[in-house]
Amino acid sequence: PEIIYKYRDWSDPHHKRVLTKNELYLASPSDFNDPFDCRIAPNFKLLDTKEKIQRYVDEATIRHFETMKRIEERLTNNIEDVQKDHEKQLFNTQDTYYGILSLSCRWDSILMWSHYANNHKGYCVGFWEEKLRNSNLFGSGGQIHYYPENEYPLIDPFEKDQIENILHETQSKAYDWKYEEEFRIKKLFFPKIPTKEDRIITIPDDFISEIILGLSITEEDENEIIEIAKAKGIEVYKTEKVPFKFE
Repeated sequence: PEIIYKYRDWSDPHHKRVLTKNELYLASPSDFNDPFDCRIAPNFKLLDTKEKIQRYVDEATIRHFETMKRIEERLTNNIEDVQKDHEKQLFNTQDTYYGILSLSCRWDSILMWSHYANNHKGYCVGFWEEKLRNSNLFGSGGQIHYYPENEYPLIDPFEKDQIENILHETQSKAYDWKYEEEFRIKKLFFPKIPTKEDRIITIPDDFISEIILGLSITEEDENEIIEIAKAKGIEVYKTEKVPFKFE
């Protein structure tokens, strides 16, 4: 998409800073409202034969011999504990070192105005996707893949493509979230453990393409946003209901 959007609540001082200070916050996955988000790990239950377990251990050449032997025993006798331990380590690493900015490909979601923009009393900021992507302020980015009902992203323990694995782990969500049309930008802070200040990225004014005001925004908030936008040279629009349609 040419423009990607962030829904904000003008009554929240932190949400205001997107416009007043041009600040974007790269959240930890532990802050997300979806308990399945960034909680997808390789499925060790796919190692369902003695041959597969032996191959997995044999290919783990960086492990000490005794450790490899212990891993083989655990995979054979208690694979569920191996799965839990791996997930705990993986998710803790993601929570610690990942910074994620969640945006949307759409500005006209009735639900998102309700959920993230104070019941349509807030505002929505549009950003030029290409400028964000080429700024070197972030890492990878892209649209979320939504899995249909009863499907789940499958990561094979033998998969060697780490980029492919990361895409599955961080770019996959349940179909229930499809209405958000999320576009996600990530940054890996490793080996440094980021502070809250490290997670704040400041962008130039010209990265902001437009501002859209909610249906129920107050006149005071509207005027305040317009004055800031004028000073930054940013176009402002206001939403209206489409007669006799849920649009």
